[in-house]
Amino acid sequence: MNDKKIKKIVLAYSGGLDTTVILHWLKDKYDAEVITFTADIGQEQDNNLVEERANSIGASKVIIEDLKERFTKDFIFEMFKANTIYEGEYLLGTSIARPLISQRLVEIAEEEGADAIAK
Repeated sequence: MNDKKIKKIVLAYSGGLDTTVILHWLKDKYDAEVITFTADIGQEQDNNLVEERANSIGASKVIIEDLKERFTKDFIFEMFKANTIYEGEYLLGTSIARPLISQRLVEIAEEEGADAIAK
């Protein structure tokens, strides 16, 4: 078993109830620094509110990145080319964003010297 203490966590953070609660829980459970990462991929959200919520719970750093261009170029166009429509009706926009968010989450964890990620 690895006894290394988790000191820094990067959390994929939407600003909603679930991720706000988990931010608090991670800080409490691990007594760790928690950096939040929010990917702006074109969803409706108030970035100021997201930042305010994360800070109010005690995030050590709040990162909000505009990934719309990268999402469009590298994921949405590829999704259309692959004809990824669920039940012939629904575009898979939410699920297709997850690999990009996860990729950037790992990159930020490496840049910040984090011990763990959470999503």
